[in-house]
Amino acid sequence: MEIKTVALIGAGAVGCYFVAGLKEKSGENLWVIAEGERKERLEREGLWINGQQFFPCVKAPEEAVGADLILVSVKYGGLEKILPWIETMTDSHTVVMSLLNGVDSEEIIGERIGNQHMVYSMMKIASERDGNSIVYDPSVTQGVFFGEADRKRSERVEAIAALFEGTDIRYTICSDIIRD
Repeated sequence: MEIKTVALIGAGAVGCYFVAGLKEKSGENLWVIAEGERKERLEREGLWINGQQFFPCVKAPEEAVGADLILVSVKYGGLEKILPWIETMTDSHTVVMSLLNGVDSEEIIGERIGNQHMVYSMMKIASERDGNSIVYDPSVTQGVFFGEADRKRSERVEAIAALFEGTDIRYTICSDIIRD
């Protein structure tokens, strides 16, 4: 398995960590998912991350069908709204990682698209958002922790690690992500 396309839902304080970290390696295969005015604003103004401007490839959910990896980084209160987006974008091979705080977002998403798509994860980052500008300190950011709920080191966990390898994204593969 190889992850070639990454769809990011939620380009806020957490999501921008992945925009900055994956932009060079993934290029036009890194998609920020948005609709309407938000999509237009992102295309027009881009994102400011640690003082650098990024113009990510912005797609509507229906333009991102079959993404290899979906990263969900909306606020918990916005999860219900984007469930139809995730459902639209998910294909039989799609892997989904929910980066939301809390312990039940994977179950909520999994009920909608099937738990077989979920790789459990959590983020450790201190960041601030002010309008279209995100600031975080890469030197103290612990990054993303992930693994399979059944504690196995799967091919898809290895594929996610391969995607992050050689980027500025810090990651830890957890042997027991549910406990962690």
